[in-house]
Amino acid sequence: MNFNLIFKVCCQGTQCRNDNLWISANITSNDALSVTVKAPDGCNSKLLYGIRYLWLETPCLFKQAAIYSSTDSNLPSPPYYKVF
Repeated sequence: MNFNLIFKVCCQGTQCRNDNLWISANITSNDALSVTVKAPDGCNSKLLYGIRYLWLETPCLFKQAAIYSSTDSNLPSPPYYKVF
């Protein structure tokens, strides 16, 4: 499973309502409580609008999410959407 397909960023500086404006972002590091995601090079010198995680109707196969609960490893983290 390519977890980098689960994190997406939009660096168009607009509202990014079109799913085609969201592009995959790479996980660069992680630990038990955090994940660091790097915006792709195509976002250099552009305004970062937002980041999202598992923001699709069917984002991944069962038990193949990138982030799981620290208290129950059977529960994936809920979808995340942050506008800057």
